[in-house]
Amino acid sequence: MSDETLLWRHNFNQLIFFVEMARDNVEAAPNSRGVAEKSTKEGLRHGVFHHLFEERERKSIYSAQLSAIVDCVLAAVVELLDRPLTTPQLWVENLSDVATLAGKAIESLDAMPDEEDVDQVVDEFETRFLVTLATTLSAHHTLAMTINARKDTDGEYFDIGTYSFRAESGPGRVHIADLNYAMDSGASSFSLKRGFISYERFPPIQILTYGQWFAYIHAIWDEWYRPRLAAAYSRQLGTEFLKNDIKSAFMGELNKIRNDVVHNKSRLKESARNTILEWSTSDGVVGMTTERMVSLLTMFPRDELMTAPVRGDVPKTQNIPWTADIQLIDSVRQRMSNLGITKRQQKDIGDEMLRLWLEANRTPATETSDRPAT
Repeated sequence: MSDETLLWRHNFNQLIFFVEMARDNVEAAPNSRGVAEKSTKEGLRHGVFHHLFEERERKSIYSAQLSAIVDCVLAAVVELLDRPLTTPQLWVENLSDVATLAGKAIESLDAMPDEEDVDQVVDEFETRFLVTLATTLSAHHTLAMTINARKDTDGEYFDIGTYSFRAESGPGRVHIADLNYAMDSGASSFSLKRGFISYERFPPIQILTYGQWFAYIHAIWDEWYRPRLAAAYSRQLGTEFLKNDIKSAFMGELNKIRNDVVHNKSRLKESARNTILEWSTSDGVVGMTTERMVSLLTMFPRDELMTAPVRGDVPKTQNIPWTADIQLIDSVRQRMSNLGITKRQQKDIGDEMLRLWLEANRTPATETSDRPAT
């Protein structure tokens, strides 16, 4: 399901939620008689339906089928706002009609076939890339401003729950010195001999914030956009592409930085040979500075992703996606050792195991079709 389809699914669910709340409130006050029609309609337009109108006007919808579904609900909303709403009961009845239509729209969305093209997938990935990066770059702004605004007369302990300073220590409170240490990213100054120079430090909060973005963006690339891009290219070019056929040197180097930050305590290892994201430092750590993070805003690999992939060899094997009793596994290992089974021969065990299971669990419908080739 595309991002835009998920967005409209959310919009319709939110509309249904509001109608349920409105119905609850009317039922809780059955003696209410009149409705301030003008202000009620303004509230509906700007407080409930505004995201429907604004999102529809903001940009075109890629899918013609989705566009027709959205326009049908919007037409019902416009008609609702043009009707007289003189009593709370009439108001809720009309809202309920729209909510029912929104529910049917959600069912239609869920039944829609995948039809997104390459442009749409790349556009949606770029939007997610930029939006999450913008959020990451500003994630610690509120905390930094709170610390900078601290007065000498304020307490020395920062209360995380209330975002305020206290005089005494206690649960959920941290000393201002520890907080400064966790955020201090070094200093910059101007030297008459060397010009503008910096002493850089990569504090825990910065590593946490930036590292989380690398982990997140790699995860959604590999698990969400990469398979969708493979499917879109398959439809466009008439050739079956797999997720691993979709390659990007930029995303590959980004993943190497992610790996070093998450699994190597931010020390250079996998990313040491990067040529696009050369973020090495003299002390051997990944240099995730704010300046480098900002530079990512203009580095989204659109050209790479818009280049048709090359179909790779279809994998002949994959890991078995099931667990087994640990004692059985130990017994098999011991038996392999006793029989002198080589590593090459060990590869046949999985195939033989699955064949035996299929033979033991045959059904009339699959008696011949599920027999593996030998």
